Amino acid sequence: TKPSNCNGSQFDTRKVSPKMRIKLKKSWPDVESGNDTRFWKDEWNKHGTCSVERLNQMQYFERSHDMWLSYNITEILKNASIVPHPTQTWTYSDIVSPIKTATGRTPTLRCKQDKKT
Repeated sequence: TKPSNCNGSQFDTRKVSPKMRIKLKKSWPDVESGNDTRFWKDEWNKHGTCSVERLNQMQYFERSHDMWLSYNITEILKNASIVPHPTQTWTYSDIVSPIKTATGRTPTLRCKQDKKT
């Protein structure tokens, strides 16, 4: 299980540089509500506070961004011929398998219904 809700300092928006915010908007956006800052705050307060012995807040978000850079999930899926398509669908294992092969980890996937449909 992932450590959560530790006793480290709470999120401080001033500790995430403008340059890092730009990077995080691409690598770690809030895909559900669109409120990136609130999402990052929640992630830091729940998980990042457990890393304070090794990573301060800025380092935590730098590490998160670096992890995103090291595994280009879009490219991994593209190489497995999993690309946006108006009618094609894929099974859970179709998507998980190439990601697991490339990263050595089993991803957690959630579906989000398009509000336009």
